[in-house]
Amino acid sequence: MTHLKYERRYLHPETRELLERSQYLKKGVNRTGYTQYLVDNKWVTTTYVPEYRELDKKRASSLRAFLLKMKANIKMKGKVSSGKGRFLTGDNEFEDKKACCDKLQAHYDEQIERYGPICPITHMEFTFERNNEQVGRGNSDGTITNLSNDRLLNEHHYTKQNLLFTSIGWNFTRGTFSIKDMSRLMRKDFFDRYMEILLERFPDKKYILNGEFEKDGE
Repeated sequence: MTHLKYERRYLHPETRELLERSQYLKKGVNRTGYTQYLVDNKWVTTTYVPEYRELDKKRASSLRAFLLKMKANIKMKGKVSSGKGRFLTGDNEFEDKKACCDKLQAHYDEQIERYGPICPITHMEFTFERNNEQVGRGNSDGTITNLSNDRLLNEHHYTKQNLLFTSIGWNFTRGTFSIKDMSRLMRKDFFDRYMEILLERFPDKKYILNGEFEKDGE
């Protein structure tokens, strides 16, 4: 057990004073102090104990863990956009019960049934890898093939029509580029696949997209 391997100390959670034992009294009730472990001559919290990080990595490196994190990020993005006065078209269609990601799972399963367990743009096989340094902080952990939730049209909310599961490498690279800029910067096969899916999902956008290419007489 991790707690048997490392020297421990306990701090008062409010004053951060060193406690003589693991518990202290608060209003006549025993409370457990703030635990720290001595790792490489440094006092750290449980999160930074190597064995705990490795365990956390395994828990976080799964499809379910990725989908749950996506659900939380989707909800947060909606709030941030509203807070900045920017409103996304449509509603978040992936809100679910607490600790539940059934709606995202169903959407993922539907996509995998059609395209297989690969990014439909880059054709890279999806991965679900988290490092064990700072698990849960950031999205990709340097793994460009990790699963990502991409909005085909950035001004639209996360809907079944708009959400496409891609590799995070593609999602980051695409960013907020216009369709016209993407046609100039992206690999042709990547761009062609993106456009095929976009126009299949949003056939009514075809005339707008064509107009974007015609602005400069191209």
